[in-house]
Amino acid sequence: MPRSDGTPVKDISAFDKLIPHIMSRRYDATNFIKVEIDMTPLQSYLRELREKGCKVGTMDAVIAAFAFMLKKRPEVNRFIANKKIYQRNHVCVSFVMLKRSENEPIETAVKIYIDPEDDLMTISQKIRDTIKENEQPQVKNAMDMFVDNIMSLPLLPRVLIGTIKCLDKFGFLPKNIIKLSPFHTSMFISNLASIKTNYAYHHLYEFGTTSLFVTLGKPTREKVDDGKIKQTMTLGISMDDRVCTGVVWTKAFYEFKRYIENPSQMI
Repeated sequence: MPRSDGTPVKDISAFDKLIPHIMSRRYDATNFIKVEIDMTPLQSYLRELREKGCKVGTMDAVIAAFAFMLKKRPEVNRFIANKKIYQRNHVCVSFVMLKRSENEPIETAVKIYIDPEDDLMTISQKIRDTIKENEQPQVKNAMDMFVDNIMSLPLLPRVLIGTIKCLDKFGFLPKNIIKLSPFHTSMFISNLASIKTNYAYHHLYEFGTTSLFVTLGKPTREKVDDGKIKQTMTLGISMDDRVCTGVVWTKAFYEFKRYIENPSQMI
């Protein structure tokens, strides 16, 4: 039975097909890299948009840059399941957001789907719409309700999660569960700058199909030769080394950085 979220990749070498058998776990195949972003052009462009009444955030631009990068480097949008390499059939991005609360912060994981024709503005709108739909403490999305149901009965979590993992491994996981799961995604992103925290190298989840995790660190400031202040943001990136070659990953990160630092190219 074919997977609903991916197509097996066949036009690769025998060695590339062998790698998932040698490194069968994501945590065994994870590489880490940091990418430093010059924030000056991005901040200037976002300021121009705000003056025109368009509210676009830094994370919006990073997500849009990822989507535009995938148009040139679609190999990055792959995942490993049952020791096989799949090309994902869509582009989606997951992130954790905080709900409005007077007490302890309440977190929930959400996911947006990106269409081929989307640009910076439409992607930003999708992010804002998703946050607005989920920001109230009393609102529970499909993922929240699914987890609540799993945890409501004794012994059910262990049995059900084990069943879901097995179904996912062999490609039988229902499409509606994949659709709501934030762990089945092209990229998982965490804006640590929003809580004034430095970047981190986040682990890749063994459950699901996430091959890329990106964190946004708190920007740093320094004086440059002309006496001006340069602001730099560091991205902490964790990636599944098995989905594509090192050359492809390198070119992908170059494109990723280029789009973030030249946001006008995403309109």
